[in-house]
Amino acid sequence: MLTQSLPNSLRAIMRALIVIAVCCCYALAAESEKKEVKQESKKQDKRGLLGLGDHGGGYDFGGHDFGGLNYGGQNYGGQDYGGHDHHHETVKTVVVEKKIPTPYEVIKHVPYTVEKKVPYEVKVPVPQPYNVYKKVPYPVKEIINVPVVVPQPYEVIKKVPYEVKVPVPRPYEVKVPVPQPYTVEKKIPVPVKVPVPQPYTVYKKVPYPVKYEVPYPQPYTVEKKVPYEVKVPVDRPYTVHVPKPYPVTVEKHVPYPVEKPVPYEVKVPVDKPYPVHVPKPVPVHIKVPVPQPYTVDRKVPVEVEKPYPVPVKVHVDKPYPVIKEVPYPVEKAVPYPVKVPVAVPVHVSHHHEESYGGDDYGGGDYGGHGYH
Repeated sequence: MLTQSLPNSLRAIMRALIVIAVCCCYALAAESEKKEVKQESKKQDKRGLLGLGDHGGGYDFGGHDFGGLNYGGQNYGGQDYGGHDHHHETVKTVVVEKKIPTPYEVIKHVPYTVEKKVPYEVKVPVPQPYNVYKKVPYPVKEIINVPVVVPQPYEVIKKVPYEVKVPVPRPYEVKVPVPQPYTVEKKIPVPVKVPVPQPYTVYKKVPYPVKYEVPYPQPYTVEKKVPYEVKVPVDRPYTVHVPKPYPVTVEKHVPYPVEKPVPYEVKVPVDKPYPVHVPKPVPVHIKVPVPQPYTVDRKVPVEVEKPYPVPVKVHVDKPYPVIKEVPYPVEKAVPYPVKVPVAVPVHVSHHHEESYGGDDYGGGDYGGHGYH
């Protein structure tokens, strides 16, 4: 971001300096390696050390090369006996073993949770006494649709709205009777003093704790939450997307046009000389009549009674008994119909009366009893 904000000339200079610094580093590293090689060769030639670094005629064990040994002028790895120098060319063979990956099946055991339902006793508290709802049958009127014969075809009367024009004279005069003269009521606020007895009682509600026993069945269940470890299988390692910055090209239109206003003289024709009206005020003396003597309004301070709150200490006996209503179950009577036999009089007509032998069975209507 800093290089983008710099001009092109500074960018070229910075790039050249970076290339020169990298070349210097490489040159210094090469010189240090040459010095180390010269020092090692000098030490081996002077002191007659073992030539363990000869990479010709040795064996290659996993990347390490064990060369021939040099014991006091006799080179057993290159066939040098007693100072005779025979040069033989050695051929080094490099065997590279490459492993070709082949797919094979891998069985992976993934643990999973198994939920097992364990039955347990659940105690439900039942308040005593409890309400018992009794179903009482009662008569219900049921509406039964009875088919009605309608003659066909039948007349259907349909109401169609239509416009009705009513002649109304417009505009028309409306007379509002107003009595003359009429009274005008004006409300004038009047201070009203309300007598307040001193001292007066102040009722203050003081909260206090009320202890009352709540009936609860014993023993009662207590649920205690015990934390336990839950293992969640997670595939590891898993890929994490890391956003990386990427270069974005920004188009810069250089050079870009800049509009610069240039002032120039504009000649406007003006008639010279031209008349200019200049107002010249003239003082005029006006006599104002002042009445003698004249009234002067003077503000006189007046004492105004302003009420302010005064703390009044009220003696309250503590503690004092408080009666609190406690709800209790009340049996409510539900009305329901009860069938009771009632004697209903039945009137029987006596138009067909017959007599047998002049007597109505013993001188009465069937033994003295009649049918009513």
